[in-house]
Amino acid sequence: MRMGIPLFAPLEEETTQLVSSLQRSVVQIVTSRGHGSGVIWHRAGFIVTNDHVVEGKQAVVEMQDGRRLTANVMARDAQNDLALLRVNAGDLPAAEIADARSLRVGELILAIGNPFGVIGNATLGIVSGNGGLWLGGSRRELLQADLELAPGNSGGPLADMAGRVVGVASMIVSPGIAVAVPSHVVQRFAARWLPPEAPAWEIRL
Repeated sequence: MRMGIPLFAPLEEETTQLVSSLQRSVVQIVTSRGHGSGVIWHRAGFIVTNDHVVEGKQAVVEMQDGRRLTANVMARDAQNDLALLRVNAGDLPAAEIADARSLRVGELILAIGNPFGVIGNATLGIVSGNGGLWLGGSRRELLQADLELAPGNSGGPLADMAGRVVGVASMIVSPGIAVAVPSHVVQRFAARWLPPEAPAWEIRL
């Protein structure tokens, strides 16, 4: 039998390229409790992570290039489990952001983070829910994904197959089921602090 190109070779090549690109925009948050993740939201030093990841008014951020920087906590939103950090560095490799509301259930989704301190770990799954979910006694805008996350993924990005960030990982609901804060909720939270040119896409508040 003649050997041809493996069926999934194009998808594998595309996925590895997406992971490599996204890893540049993911940082590790170091705290006394362990490690978490964050995503560079704007090149002027703004980083988004989870509120439960950071302690106090500062955090240590490890960049993909090996730099360790001190970040100031600019804002918190405990209800949506978000924190906005800023490091004294410019022209950072910010992630491309897309509006999570355009996602459809069943689309492939990719998560990048630092579970158990393993830098740049990747996992692939599908969107299993997109919209309002009841969690902790209240209804919140959340993105639900059928993929494997672990401690240390918190605060890292979920991206579509174009490599655009559509959410920030928040918690593991059950093995193989994770929820994330959708990108439009993150942007509403961060908007007052970001330079006026961000982001490239328009938010409907």
